[in-house]
Amino acid sequence: MIGRLAMLVLLLTTISGVGLAQGVALDSTPPSRAQVLKLMSAMGIREGVNNSLKSTQSKIKLAARSSFLNKNPNADEATLKKLDAVFDSTPLFDFEGISETLIPVYQRNLSAADVQAGIDFYSTESGKHLLEKVPVIIRESNVSGGQLVQQKLKAYSEEIERKLAAFQSEADKQKPADNSK
Repeated sequence: MIGRLAMLVLLLTTISGVGLAQGVALDSTPPSRAQVLKLMSAMGIREGVNNSLKSTQSKIKLAARSSFLNKNPNADEATLKKLDAVFDSTPLFDFEGISETLIPVYQRNLSAADVQAGIDFYSTESGKHLLEKVPVIIRESNVSGGQLVQQKLKAYSEEIERKLAAFQSEADKQKPADNSK
């Protein structure tokens, strides 16, 4: 679940390169914290991370409830409400809980001009459309690309096995005869 969060942050960070590469500036002034947060907002990172974390917390809550019910099959509704209250009273961290770790990464790797170019691009309809479509493109590419990779790996493996068998056959011909028998 946390892996999905990391992938989401990585994906969205990677996507930023598309727009940023178009307006690379020679200025190496690092972006301000506010600029980075504005870029993350324009890219939907804050919303995506928070949605992912809410989903993760719900899954944890359901798994804990299921585990509790397995151990306590006769638990009544009042007990289950108390169990739910335990989770509801301890929310999972949110975007703000990790943003201070992410911001310096952006500041080390992007200039203020890069970040501004990203903000400008991802605030346009084209930028918003790209952010909306990239997950679909990645998902579809993983399916079709995954199938192609499997086919190519199978063909490669078969070719290597055939060549290794031929190589072994040739090596066997070059071995001196075993006269100890």
